[in-house]
Amino acid sequence: MIATATDQIWARASGWAKELGQGEVLLSESTVGGGSLPGETLPTWVLALTVKSPDKFLARLREQEPPIIARTENDKVLFDPRTVLPEQEGALLVGLQNALK
Repeated sequence: MIATATDQIWARASGWAKELGQGEVLLSESTVGGGSLPGETLPTWVLALTVKSPDKFLARLREQEPPIIARTENDKVLFDPRTVLPEQEGALLVGLQNALK
């Protein structure tokens, strides 16, 4: 996932936004790792959702099956394609659609 090209990351995030019918794709950074590479980041594209209460939305995401973990930045909830395996995308999108209802 570290080696994935940024144009592929952008395409995945854009596809998620299209599938959900909302959100925006923003340039961001992925954290590479903690122990061996503390503070190292890679450029990435994220799906950013604007929701009424980011903290409550994050809690709803964690209640999904499987749980969805995201981060917030500037009052937006961010989803980084680098952290989602292609075979996990369907479950992610269903969970997001459920949490957005």
